Amino acid sequence: MAALAFPNITTSAKLSSGVTYSYVHVQAKDSMPYLLLLHGFPSSAYDWRHQIEFFSDRGYGLIVPDLLGYGATDKPQEKEAYRLMKMCGEVVEILDIYGLEKVVGVGHDWGSFLLGRLANYHPARFSKFAFLDIAYALPNAEGFSVDPINEMTTQMIEYPVFGYWHFFKDEDSGDLMTDKMDHTIAVAYASSYDFSKDNLCYLGAARRYYTSGTPGPIAAWFADHEIEMHKKIFSKEQGGYGPPLNWYKCEIANLNGPDEAKVAKEDYYLMVPSLLVKCKCGPLGVPAVQEMGMKPWIEEELLTVVEIESGHWCLLEKPRETIEALERFFE
Repeated sequence: MAALAFPNITTSAKLSSGVTYSYVHVQAKDSMPYLLLLHGFPSSAYDWRHQIEFFSDRGYGLIVPDLLGYGATDKPQEKEAYRLMKMCGEVVEILDIYGLEKVVGVGHDWGSFLLGRLANYHPARFSKFAFLDIAYALPNAEGFSVDPINEMTTQMIEYPVFGYWHFFKDEDSGDLMTDKMDHTIAVAYASSYDFSKDNLCYLGAARRYYTSGTPGPIAAWFADHEIEMHKKIFSKEQGGYGPPLNWYKCEIANLNGPDEAKVAKEDYYLMVPSLLVKCKCGPLGVPAVQEMGMKPWIEEELLTVVEIESGHWCLLEKPRETIEALERFFE
């Protein structure tokens, strides 16, 4: 949550869609570029804390929103509010407040999906793209289904990476995850990559974990004070995990499909320098799958690929390596 974690550099804006976004804003020094940092699930602007400190100290401008449903940003209950095209327009409207014609976009997890759609809908607003663990993915012109992805990854790596999506779409999932927050933190930030895989990826595993499973050890890189901040951000008083799950529910309901069907084929391609940071150890990104899906849609000379010895949360688990990869790319 930007306002809770970074009160001195956080502001908010009510946008033309009627929703209010909370976000970190740091003014760029001299002619340094602006970075737009987009988080995933279950996250907030707070998950960029290492990158915010490093790049602001070096003069970069920063726009780091709590995305819709998270932190101090509004949390609509209806899944229709979480269409990617709509949220892209909201993010661009924040850029417009500061007259930012071009920025460098950086996304992680769902932030990478949102960044990919920004590349399709608003390509002229970006000078570079960086995707952490989750690569650029094509618009789903024919509609989205998680089952073919699970079938493909089962054939390739012997387990379905998105089994948990079926649990996330259930009506009780948000309340269950909030009521059992220790379970959520333990499986999202597990000390063992296999613990996350075993309790999230396999079909039916997530519900079994929340109804009868036991939380495992949390990763050493996720410190006690960071755990407490996470608990404050996703407390029942703040809305819990329910509103952010609308990102999944919107996609599963194929509410993004009609918008994405209108994207011209030439706008599928990334036309500016782009970075893919592959996380070697995590069960969700699957480096070979990410790179394979992205390469056909960008010229070879525009794509930089870096692999980090990390799980899914490279920005937290390996902040130094992640920052080094980003800094080299930005230069």
